[in-house]
Parts: sequence; C-alpha cells; structure tokens
Amino acid sequence: MSHNTTVSHEDNPNHIVIWLDKHIGEPGTYEHLKKTFGIQTDPKSETRVALVDRDYGDFRRAERSLSIHLEDPLLVHHEGSLPVHPESVYFLLSTFTNIENCLNCFEHNRNKRIFFITSGSLGREVVPIVLERFKETFTDLVTKEPCMSIYVFSNNMADDIDWGLHYQDYIQMFDFDADLLSRLVRDIGDYYFTESKRLLDGSPSHNVAAYHRLSWAKTLYKRHCILDHFSMSKDLGEINRLLEEVQEELQSSSDDDESY
Repeated sequence: MSHNTTVSHEDNPNHIVIWLDKHIGEPGTYEHLKKTFGIQTDPKSETRVALVDRDYGDFRRAERSLSIHLEDPLLVHHEGSLPVHPESVYFLLSTFTNIENCLNCFEHNRNKRIFFITSGSLGREVVPIVLERFKETFTDLVTKEPCMSIYVFSNNMADDIDWGLHYQDYIQMFDFDADLLSRLVRDIGDYYFTESKRLLDGSPSHNVAAYHRLSWAKTLYKRHCILDHFSMSKDLGEINRLLEEVQEELQSSSDDDESY
C-alpha cells in the first residue's frame, strides 16, 4: 500500500521495514544495530537508543562487546521465527538473508507501506524483481510518482552505481549506517505526514486516524532532527497547528454527541 487513504488499524502504524542482508539478516548478529533501527522507526516506541554506544565506538565494535538481544516481537522479526498467531502482533522491522523469504514477506505485507533496505550485492538481484512484482508498493497511488523508499546499504557504493542508475527514481544509496537511519526515519515521517493531510482532506474526514498519523510524523521528525542535527521547525510547526485543529474538531464532535 502506498499512500492509500483507506484506513485500517488506525491506532497502530501501518508501515514495515524489510531488510535483506546476508550478514545483518542473521539472527544473533548486529543485534544493537537492528534494535536501534527497530526502535527509531517505531513512532510509538518510547525507548531511547542510539547506534553508537559511548563506551564502544561504532556499532561493529559494540556488537562484539555488548550483550543486547531483541526479545520484543513487536520490533524485529527474523526469517524463520514467525509467531504462531501472526495476526496478534505487528512487526515494524523484518530481516532476511534469503531473497525468496524476503519476497514472501513483500507478498504478505502488500497492505502495508514498505520501506526496503538491501545490501548492494543482493540488491543487484532483488531490486529488479521487487519493482517488477511490487511496483505499486513503490508508487504513490495519488500522484503516480515513484517513491524513493528502497535503500541500498553498501560498503562500496561505486560497485553498485552500474545497476543502481537504472532504478534511480526508486533507490537511495548509503555507506554509513547513521545516514541510512536518519533518512529512513525522515522518510517514514514524511509518509505519515502526507497520509494525515490526505485523510483530513478526504470526505468523510478521518480525524482520529489523521491525529494518530500527525502524532507519529511529529515523533519521527523530532528524532530525525536529533539524528541529523537538522531543524524541521517549519514542518513541526505545521504539524502542531494541524494537531490543534483536529483536537478541537474531535472535542467539538464529542460535545455534540453528549448533547443528544
């Protein structure tokens, strides 16, 4: 689902991050990295976590030194560890080492807004398949414009330029985890901000759903400001204004209901 104004489960985020990488996708590896991405991209999470631990340097050294394990099924799903009743929980980050399993995840989450991270080596093979089978996932259903929500995380971006140029309307390339996380958080925030405005413009207006999405966008934008040391005062100001308007309308509607 890409920028669809059909509302379901309005009190829970309707996006998912799918990550395909032979190393990062392995259970028990890079747990701090995955925990950070899982928490930072979840607008309902109140946990504070950073990529770099002050006592250890970068996440690769921290990975060997810290004993951090992800036991919360709401944050991360590794391939092969699906719960017995998957409809009872939601995953915001699913990691894979295998292309077919990854594509199955796409198939099962067609109703969600997908943000896809892939390594450069696997991306060369999987991106053409993804855009052939799931192009609508990366196309704005209202404007029909491509969505740049495929993220290539590569140790050497020069090796991936040759194939990446063919999909430049859909992909962004990164060689540093912090830059990737910052951009991802910003893009998910953009998605919810756009969704909220479309819901408010819709008929009938979905004020409750719009309020949730405005709140999520605000949370994600504030995180992006911290991650990127960048001010988003204009966008945050508009969000605050819309939140106040929606809250007033919801209160007015509640008062009207009580008067009957």
